[in-house]
Amino acid sequence: MNPNLYHRPALAGTALLFAILATSDATAQDTAASSSIIADNTLEVINITARKREEGLQDTPISVSAFTGEGLEYRGVTNIGEIAGFTPNLNFQNNPSFGGASNTASIYVRGIGQKEFLPTVEPGVGLYVDGVYIARSVGAILDLVEIERVEVLRGPQGTLFGRNTIGGAINITTRKPDEEFAGRGEVTYGTDDRINARGSVNIPLPENFFVSLAGASLNQNGYLTRDDGVDLGDDSTLTGRAAFRWLVNDSLEIQGALEGTQDRENGPAMSLLAINYAGPIDPDTPPMATIHNVGASLAAGGPAAPCAFPGQTLNPAVPLCYDDRYVGGGNAGTASAYSDSDLWAFNLNIDWSINDTLEAKSITAWRSLDSQFARDGDHSPHRVSQFEDFLDQDQFTQELQLLGRAFDSRLNWILGFYYFHEEGNNVNLLDFTVSRFRSGGDYDNTSVAFFAQGTYDITEVLHLTAGMRYTDDEKNFTPDQIIFQNYFAGSGHPQLDAPFMQAGQRILPLLEKTETIDEFTPYVNLAYDFTDSLMGYVSYSEGFKSGGFSQRVFPPIVAPFTAPPGTADIDLIPSFAPEFVQVYEGGFKYTGADGRLRVNGAAFYTDYTDLQVQVFTSVAPVTKNVGSASLAGLELEMQFIPADAWLVEAGLGYIDAEYDEIDTATTFIQKDNEFERVPEWSLNAAVSREFPVSGDRGMLIPRFDWSYTSDFFNDSFNTPIIATDAYHLLNASLTWRSPSEKYSVVLGGKNLGDEHYLLTGDIGDAFQSAEGVLDRGRQFYLTGRISFD
Repeated sequence: MNPNLYHRPALAGTALLFAILATSDATAQDTAASSSIIADNTLEVINITARKREEGLQDTPISVSAFTGEGLEYRGVTNIGEIAGFTPNLNFQNNPSFGGASNTASIYVRGIGQKEFLPTVEPGVGLYVDGVYIARSVGAILDLVEIERVEVLRGPQGTLFGRNTIGGAINITTRKPDEEFAGRGEVTYGTDDRINARGSVNIPLPENFFVSLAGASLNQNGYLTRDDGVDLGDDSTLTGRAAFRWLVNDSLEIQGALEGTQDRENGPAMSLLAINYAGPIDPDTPPMATIHNVGASLAAGGPAAPCAFPGQTLNPAVPLCYDDRYVGGGNAGTASAYSDSDLWAFNLNIDWSINDTLEAKSITAWRSLDSQFARDGDHSPHRVSQFEDFLDQDQFTQELQLLGRAFDSRLNWILGFYYFHEEGNNVNLLDFTVSRFRSGGDYDNTSVAFFAQGTYDITEVLHLTAGMRYTDDEKNFTPDQIIFQNYFAGSGHPQLDAPFMQAGQRILPLLEKTETIDEFTPYVNLAYDFTDSLMGYVSYSEGFKSGGFSQRVFPPIVAPFTAPPGTADIDLIPSFAPEFVQVYEGGFKYTGADGRLRVNGAAFYTDYTDLQVQVFTSVAPVTKNVGSASLAGLELEMQFIPADAWLVEAGLGYIDAEYDEIDTATTFIQKDNEFERVPEWSLNAAVSREFPVSGDRGMLIPRFDWSYTSDFFNDSFNTPIIATDAYHLLNASLTWRSPSEKYSVVLGGKNLGDEHYLLTGDIGDAFQSAEGVLDRGRQFYLTGRISFD
């Protein structure tokens, strides 16, 4: 597609909007707060809640990147995944591999994370919104609406945040309704008919009661069209949020929010990258080839020439081919392709200041997800691998906190209780050349935790923090998996027509299996203020990620199931153990040049045991504990105002990850393999400048962003065809802001170098086909914003 088709109207639209908005703003009162992140030529001060209490970013002795909502807008960020471009050692992908959902988050921090979307597998990086844990990766690509702040916490957060944060946590805080009537709106038009509209309004009511309403409609055409016209990689999202805040009295505050999101899309822009003609279900000996020599009666397409491959005997009944005619960047799939989800969430936060030194908090939340998605996994007219998933989840969480100060405020402490429960059902329907069957089942998970942490000022410059958390986890899974149809029934094939492959055969026993774990996770941190501008710290922390169940199993492990119900059969349901980390970290934070310079850095070493890795051992990926590993690395971030109205930013991340011990017999991973989805280097830099427009007609702000990510593998086997090569990304924008700052127009471009790098890749062991998703490439956009009060 010719980008100039979007470039020309963008330029014309910019000129028109500049003229209209500049004229209309001439009489506006200058009442809006500055939207610049370099107000008065000093860097914006950011407060964070990484330690469950509000404190300055530069006063918090942990490795954390923090961005205000204004700062994210300044960078052109529209969804949470885009922060990876300027956050060292964060890999945040929209990950549809083997699934098909368009809104599935795969988050890695410091080389630790999880790409599996199944509810029987836990993430390695916790995602939180207003203190509420988001348990499932499906639906976790959050669009940023009314965001006050985003914090990326690196390293295990096992004490204050708990399980499944062994890589780190992303902590999102939304804007609170307040006493000022105000509103804002924006519209964006861009490449591939991108049309986004966002709006919000804050309404004060009597009796110290405040309400805010926000919503967004996000739409963009796909960038990979199947041969049958289905547009893949599109965006069609509606999201809304209603929040309230009630100041009951001077000591009691109650906040709540109800939000909903609806996605109706065609699924990710996946295409076939390669085919291997020597797969395990395509033997190089007679009697027949089954996968690549697809049966005519099983194909959705028309007649084709007979084919056979070296060493294979042609079966007269199967004249059609599944071959590399479908490789090349297109998509010839004909099976269903869609990604639909409905998400509802409600949270209620109560903050009670008991007295000057004691505070109590309650965070109550409910979240419901109803998601359905499907895709054609072979990208051809044939029925080689087709998937359809149904995922339902309901979760409830309750957290209680008691915060206090003692010893003339030299000790700040917190005690807490946490309860989590989720239940749901995940149905995976799979239609293969060999058979049609159902995978998945019911899940029911509960976690209870108690935690305590305190920071004591030993002297005015030496501060000791220590904490401990006790967690008790119970996970239950009931697989409901059965073969619906065997397409090779009656063929006499020794494996494919075996008794355990027939219709009605259960793949796993219909029993509930339970896994439990209770674990203590300690934390110790010693910080020292060398000067008023420089702080250094060292810390030790531990964390764990819960175990789970491998629900993708085929063919049946053992059949028929003859043991008495509830006895030996339960062991046939495959499960895996928790994984653990011990992390040693040292870092510093420096603020200088009268608030114009900020430099933060950290180095870490991670001892990683029982790590969970996704491997292919049959027709689908499963999770296994593979051994132990060591990771070492560093992060460095800098923001600098070298001269009035200039802003320079830079970041660096480095990770050296290697396996120490590995079970090659059961996982087939070699000890010298590289970690999946862990680039060794991540670099970023940006520069911006504010220029006043002559005649008091506002401000022009050009901005340039660059990032670099070194190459990495997308699977644990280090398959070259689905590896992501190193890539550079260049973004740029030009913003006009009116004198009153009530109006602004942004003309921007993303991925200006038109890098079509591999976002994610997947390979099937049985089918021996590789598939992946490439980036959309170069994009342009034009955004107009208005605010009122």
